[in-house]
Order: sequence, then structure tokens, then C-alpha cells
Amino acid sequence: MKRQSGFTLIELTVALAITVVIVGLVIVRVDGWSSRQALHASARALGNTIRLYREKAQEEEETYTLRIELDRGTYDVTAQGLLVRRGKLGTGRTFGKVRAGETEVPTPVILNLGPRGILPEMILEIEGAAKEKVTLKVGSMANEVSYAETK
Repeated sequence: MKRQSGFTLIELTVALAITVVIVGLVIVRVDGWSSRQALHASARALGNTIRLYREKAQEEEETYTLRIELDRGTYDVTAQGLLVRRGKLGTGRTFGKVRAGETEVPTPVILNLGPRGILPEMILEIEGAAKEKVTLKVGSMANEVSYAETK
């Protein structure tokens, strides 16, 4: 009996799995890709926090206070003086400017998320270590937060 040459299905599967892992590592290491993704994740986390507690304030007829510390890159949500949630932007990310309309807001930024859901229109910039920026725009009436990458 003559042995046939070729690869078994298991050998091909192992080779494919190794190739996928290597390609995945290369994609993550592409210059700026992972830091940009982490920057967007920080912006989404803050935006989701604003939306969540704005909705909770309307639903529970309670006022939640969002305090943003620009220099530390942290934010806290309190209700009736009690800490409800604490958040921090990822490593290497900080808040840039915060504007209400055309006026720059001094630190700390305090947003009162009340039962009526009305806020001043806010624009928050989050800046990454490589100076890339994501802008969050918080709508004044609707529970809407939009994101835009700025150069």
C-alpha cells in the first residue's frame, strides 16, 4: 500500500488558527488603531452614562448630578449627595474643552440631570495620548449624544 502525500484536516485547521492569531496581533499593532478605538470607547462610556442617568432622572423624577473633573479625566454621578457611579477615562485620555454653546465651561463641569430632562447644549472633547480627539455633543432637550472624530 502506497501512502498518499498531503495535509490532514487537523493540520490545515491548526495552520489556519495560527495565521488568524498572527493577523489579529498585527491589526491591533497598526499605528494608532488601538489607541483610537480606546478613545472612542471612553467617549461612548461617558455618553452612555449621560444618557442613562438622564433617562433615570426623568423616569424616577429624581435629580442626578454629573461632575466631570477635566484635569483628572474622571466623572462622578451622585443622587441626593450619594455616589451612584464613578468613571474614569482610559489611560492617556483626558478631557479637553467643554463648551456650553460658545462659552467654555470651567472645571469641574457640573451637569444637573433633572426630571424635566433639559440641559444646556454641551460639547465635550476627549483627547487621546496621540492628540487625536473625539467630540461628544449632548443635546439640550432630547436624550441624544452624538460623537464626531476631530483632527
